[in-house]
Amino acid sequence: MITITTTRSLAALRQRAEQAEGNLADTTRRLEKLLQQRPETGQDQPQMPADLAALRAELEIARRQAAEARASEARTRTVCDSKVEGAYLRAAQKEQTIAELRAELERTHVGAPAGPELPKRTVMTFLNLGGGLVALFARSDSDYPSADHGYLCLACGLEPTESHSRDVVRRWANSHAAECRAVPIGSAGA
Repeated sequence: MITITTTRSLAALRQRAEQAEGNLADTTRRLEKLLQQRPETGQDQPQMPADLAALRAELEIARRQAAEARASEARTRTVCDSKVEGAYLRAAQKEQTIAELRAELERTHVGAPAGPELPKRTVMTFLNLGGGLVALFARSDSDYPSADHGYLCLACGLEPTESHSRDVVRRWANSHAAECRAVPIGSAGA
């Protein structure tokens, strides 16, 4: 809306300036015509001074109107330029703020909660009643039937030291998850 208003104002001022300049040109032509009609003796005819004075007055008025229109157009142009520059600056500031917020989101990972760090060689996880994880993991790089498995509750910290086969430890981990109400650190009050 501001752009339309100032564009219209500039167009109106330009039209006034053109009209004043046209009046100035017409008055100048009429003055030159009167000056050419003047006798070469240097004496003015009786009505010539009055016409000449009136034309000079019109010429001065036309010059003043043209100057006022140009000055008004220059002021309007300055105001418009400053408003456009201000709008560009505000847009650049908003873009910078958006970029900073996006960078902050990337740094803090807001929106995607960070999961707990699982033990190495985690085979599967179980969800406890408080929303924590119970991780079943292999204690060594052994195959599936190995008796070297354990589990760790990432909410309450329980980690039995016994190692058994994967199936036995899976039942223990699932049983613990079904009874444990520990809430994971960082999610209390969320």
